[in-house]
Amino acid sequence: MKMQKRMLFILTSIAALAVVVSATAMLAGKSHGARRVPAGMAIIPGGVFNMGMAGSNADEAPVHAVKLAPFLLDRYEVTNRQFAAFIEATDYVTQAERDGYAWGYLKGTGDFQAVAGASWRHPEGPASSIDDRMDHPVVCVSWEDAAAYAKWAGKRLPTEAEWEYAARGGSTQHFKAAFNETNTPAVNAHHEHATMKAAHDLSPSAKSHRLDSEQHASAANYHLVEANFWQGTWPTDNQLLDGFYYTAPVGRFTPNDFGVYDVLGNVWEWTADWYAADYYQHSPAKNPTGAASGENRVARGGSWFCSPNYCGAYNTSFRGASPPNHTFNNVGFRCAADL
Repeated sequence: MKMQKRMLFILTSIAALAVVVSATAMLAGKSHGARRVPAGMAIIPGGVFNMGMAGSNADEAPVHAVKLAPFLLDRYEVTNRQFAAFIEATDYVTQAERDGYAWGYLKGTGDFQAVAGASWRHPEGPASSIDDRMDHPVVCVSWEDAAAYAKWAGKRLPTEAEWEYAARGGSTQHFKAAFNETNTPAVNAHHEHATMKAAHDLSPSAKSHRLDSEQHASAANYHLVEANFWQGTWPTDNQLLDGFYYTAPVGRFTPNDFGVYDVLGNVWEWTADWYAADYYQHSPAKNPTGAASGENRVARGGSWFCSPNYCGAYNTSFRGASPPNHTFNNVGFRCAADL
């Protein structure tokens, strides 16, 4: 009888411990089959979608069907706090720190410039600080820096196709950022679609950032959502309808239907892919991973610097690109992982 009571006590204790462990796991992250989903990541279901945009930039065509396997994606852009933990653990030195500068736009100036001493710790130069921006996205990081962080975190950068699929949240339509005059999500605020010429380089020397005012995709092709971008006429008038001049804290705006935040505006996001202007013409129909090689890596989503009259790339179809060793104070990243 005593043995039975002892066994019952042991079994009850084990069951209670299992409940505690299970509850702890639920707090840390969900489970999906045999794999535990890390906290802060969203499950992006596999599926087929039409990638690209008709009647827009040449490199966004043709619209083509893409089938993706399920994957995981960070709900938020990687923050200064998270990147600082990586630096602390690895003593990694970023590209901008090695170069001694990063490209940046400084308030009141006419365009991007090489800012001496700018880095992820000092996005606008040595006098700036991230002390009050720990939950903002990290910037002034190259593609190579982003890939190094992702590897350390046990993740990877999303492919361009994964990024677009996740950014659209399961919708058949594309999205772009907009605000109206009352600081609420707009339905008719900015009808211009960004149409850039040539290489879509993110660098300041690429005058392809200038809009071609004669070529616009219809605003009816977009769902309009709130985001951090430049409201007004660049470079003289930023109306700050979103409340931020530079980056905003991650998660400041409403997530999409996949539970992913800030895919438009705030910062450009590096993806895994090499950029090729004609890639959509011959890309695989299943799990495409970009060109085999190239000079530029793809970045998506636009940033706080994008305005209707300059850049304008805060939509889910636009393909930005830049050399993998370049750094900017409006470019960051988020991570993905296999499921």
